[in-house]
Amino acid sequence: MAPDQRTAAEGSSLDDLFRQVLGGLRGGRVLDLATGQGSFAGLLVEALQGYDQIVGVDSYARAIEAARAAIRDPKVHFLQMDAGHLGFPGACFDTVTLSASLHHLDSIPPVLAEAVRVLGPGGCLLLAEMHNEGRTEPQGTAVALHHWFGAVDTARGMVHNPTLSRGALLGVVEALGLDLAVYDWPGGGGDPGGDPLDREVLAMYDGVIDRYQDRARETDAYEALRAQGEALRRRLHEVGVQREPVVIVVGMKG
Repeated sequence: MAPDQRTAAEGSSLDDLFRQVLGGLRGGRVLDLATGQGSFAGLLVEALQGYDQIVGVDSYARAIEAARAAIRDPKVHFLQMDAGHLGFPGACFDTVTLSASLHHLDSIPPVLAEAVRVLGPGGCLLLAEMHNEGRTEPQGTAVALHHWFGAVDTARGMVHNPTLSRGALLGVVEALGLDLAVYDWPGGGGDPGGDPLDREVLAMYDGVIDRYQDRARETDAYEALRAQGEALRRRLHEVGVQREPVVIVVGMKG
């Protein structure tokens, strides 16, 4: 069956779209994979129609510590665990989520296979991920910067891969055999029509470039990475920047 495809309303923010999608879901027992510092788990708390329990897992101990400090809810728990080798029995969750994390995985298929394994019959898999098919030059700046951040992290021994195309993202989810609904957010600034040369936004990105330049000093590829970063800084101020597009996929397990 072809996915049910929908596009965010004109002028809506990404948070608006998340709240629209999550507000229609009764979460039950929820597992948030690659939860990081718990930001998406926090959105689940706020936006889901309801939930019995939320469990966030991440392989990094520091991320789990930060998530526990950020969200103090007796129904929300955080565990250090590899998303590709979950320590849960099969079919024990009603909802599984994975947001903005696919490009931080060593290998995508094992993680998605585990997500489906622990999802019960009639359960929902929600995957949200930015992709590299922006429609504007300023969105191209965001993609290029994101990939450079990833190159710096990779040189430091971290997993931070380039973002995928929209088609590649849908392909890995369609292979799971779920009944899919697809929601597209076209990207932009603070909203899809945001000013790409907004001074505050440019200053924020300048600060991020500076931080990544400092991190690159730890690597053998510093000079090449520094030159790439400065070239992207010039592009940032000439072309501007707008947020990358995001696709949200909701898959129902039969």
